[in-house]
Amino acid sequence: MREIEEMLSAFATAATLDELKRTLDRLVAGLGYEAASYVDVRRLPIADEPVPFYQTSLRPDFLATYLAEDLLGYDPVVNRAATSNTPFTWADVPEYRPPRGGGRGARNRARQVMDIARDFGYRQGFVLPLHAVDGHGFPASALISLFWRQEPALLARPEHRPAWLRLAGAFYHERALHLRHDLRPPPLLPPSLTDRERECLVWACRGKTRQETADILGVSDRTVEFHLTNTMRKLGVHSKFHAIAMAVHLRLIAP
Repeated sequence: MREIEEMLSAFATAATLDELKRTLDRLVAGLGYEAASYVDVRRLPIADEPVPFYQTSLRPDFLATYLAEDLLGYDPVVNRAATSNTPFTWADVPEYRPPRGGGRGARNRARQVMDIARDFGYRQGFVLPLHAVDGHGFPASALISLFWRQEPALLARPEHRPAWLRLAGAFYHERALHLRHDLRPPPLLPPSLTDRERECLVWACRGKTRQETADILGVSDRTVEFHLTNTMRKLGVHSKFHAIAMAVHLRLIAP
């Protein structure tokens, strides 16, 4: 128990991102893992978009291949972590499992990720989804992925996947966000919407037509159109659907 407390304290007091990562590497090596990656998954890149912030101790040749193939946005492990709360192994991801019939199946981008990992000797992995808020109060999701080169069945043993590992991941993520705070420009402040503008957007988000929204609010359909046009102008978009997406993203409305 004392060792766990010391490790959590080391995460919480790390003065730099490099110091934080070295602490993680010592931790996961003691649990039998070959390497660890911490990846910001708030925006996953597709088609040559910039790679988000990450730290890793992966083999350089594997990392170079992974990035050269532009696989991060297609990685089934990353995509699952971005929308999950519960830790999981690669074996829990459908793309990890061999296709039925004995063949390799269609080698789409997700399948390619898992095949490349095996090619470089990573036989299994354990993933911690991490969710918090950043220094500006915005949702901030990341993952810690732990890479396993030993017999895959051994990863089921509790000494390699202790329950306190989730707590360690949360401490790491919170400290990483704190240390990165000055490195990230603050997001633009969302525009201020009137109560009526927000109401019109919410009902549009829930699938109501302009006339249905007018009936619900007891106003004319031209009034609803006026408020929706104002929201599009304030959000800098040119369609109602884009305005809805932006308002949800900026937490101006809840669907």
